[in-house]
Formats: sequence, structure tokens, C-alpha cells
Amino acid sequence: MKAPSKKRKIWFKERFTPYEIHWHGIRKIIKRIKTEFQELVIADTYSFGRCLILDGELQSALFDEKIYHEMLVHIPMGFCPRPAKKILVLGGGEGATIREILRWKKVESVSMVDIDRETVKFCMKYLSDWHRNSFFDAKVKIFYEDAYSFVKNSEEKWDVIIMDLPCPLRGGPAYKLYSLEFLKLLKKHLAPSGVIASQAGSGSMIDIYFHLAFYRTCEKVFKNVSSYQIFVPSFDVPWAFVLAGNRFRRRDSVWNWIRKNVRDKFFTVNRDVVSDIGNNPQHIKEALSRNGKIITLKKPVYYFK
Repeated sequence: MKAPSKKRKIWFKERFTPYEIHWHGIRKIIKRIKTEFQELVIADTYSFGRCLILDGELQSALFDEKIYHEMLVHIPMGFCPRPAKKILVLGGGEGATIREILRWKKVESVSMVDIDRETVKFCMKYLSDWHRNSFFDAKVKIFYEDAYSFVKNSEEKWDVIIMDLPCPLRGGPAYKLYSLEFLKLLKKHLAPSGVIASQAGSGSMIDIYFHLAFYRTCEKVFKNVSSYQIFVPSFDVPWAFVLAGNRFRRRDSVWNWIRKNVRDKFFTVNRDVVSDIGNNPQHIKEALSRNGKIITLKKPVYYFK
């Protein structure tokens, strides 16, 4: 992040690969802090409005955050074969994930686990357009803990578990949450018909290694696994997700179930989007079918950045 200058604009440089950089013009830096776990920047950009940037990676932009959060939340909630009442969110500091979950009429409780209290605090203050007071809903409980320890020590079972975590960076806190060991632990805490969804890195073929590895790791744990992607303009690439569980709702009934149970209109999700979940282009199918690396605690896979 370049320092402010009277003669030139502020620019945020985001590295995509060793050979690609995306520059974002910054109108104003709202907050910049170093928490115990990561560097946080909240800034107003010219192209995408207010943005949350963690450890040099653009996490969320007001312009298009609904694309990401609707795909992360409504797909697993819709594919869950029984009404999802108890939900666990790992990460989710902006509050937009729980905002979307609370749109479901049958939801009774949402547990959100985030390791970084300070980041959540600043998101509450500066990202109100994301959370819309969802943090303070009576159905929501927030736990400021390491997600691995929280799940390991819990006796709860959840209908849907949503992993809204940063990508696994070398030296960061998230890498172990994409491991085979943690996925096996999550499976033990799923209701019999429960499902899991996770953000899963870039879907661009030049930077898809982490996504392929995480998909392959999920296949070692769950009977049904689907990879799906959607283009997010502020990310500048197709962004990938993984849906996993032992049983999914019948695909041809998912959209009607979503419309019946969700309040208000959608920005991105519709019947066509739902029908395409897991129906990937041929080059993605071929990449997913190859033997990818299994992610373990001893042999982690890191995202490029």
C-alpha cells in the first residue's frame, strides 16, 4: 500500500501470480491496522467502492460482495436435503455471510467463529453496508476463537457449515482449516444430512492449484463433492467454491426450495445458476479429475499470495 501523496493517487498493488499485478486506485484509506493475526486495511476505491483488504489480498468489495456471499451461502443451504436450522460459520468477519443466512426463514441459530476479534470489531464499525446489523441478531452468537480448537472441543452438530475463511497463506492462521484432518473433524460435527461449503480460491487455470488440491482433499472425506465458480469483478478472476456432503437435495428441486424459504430478492442466484452447480467447463472437469495433492497438516498447500 503506497503512502498518500499530494501529487499522485494512492494505489493498492495486488499480486495475482509472480507475473501478474492488479492495481486499485484508492480514493481514501479509512483504517489501517496490524492486528495480532493479520494486516487489515479498509479503503474506499474508485472502481469498487469500500473494500476490506487482509494481508494484501482484497477480501470483499461493496460493489460486488453479494455475488460472493450469495454463492457461498445459498448454494449449501439450498442443497441441504433437510431444512437447515443450525448453522456454523468459520470466519465471516464482515458479517455478510450471516446476513445472507438470516434471510432463511427456518434458521434458528448461527454460530460464527472468528479468531480475530479486532478485525470483526472494525468490520462492525466500518462495514455496516455488509452486515446490516446481523451481528446483533438474537439468533447469532459470535465466538472469538481458533476454529480448529472450537470445533474439536464442541459437542454440537450443525446442518450447514460454511467456511468463509481467508486463503491459506504461508505464516497465516487459516492453512490448517483446509486440511484432511480438519475436514474429518467437521464431518463428525455435521448432522446426518448436513453439508459444507467453502470458498476455495481462484478458479483461473493459471492459479487453480490450491482449488484442485482442496477439492481432492474433500473427496477423501465426503461422498458427494462439487466444484463451482463465478466471476467476481473485484477479484478479477472466476472465484471457486466447494460444496461437500454425504447427501444433497435433488438438483431439480433446489431452486424452488430456495425461493420458498428465502426472504427478499437475489442479486446473483437464480434458477440457471443453481442448475449449473457442478456442471463445469471441460477444462475444469479434466483438471478436477486428475490426481491432485491431498492437503494435510504436515503437508499444507498454500495459496499463491
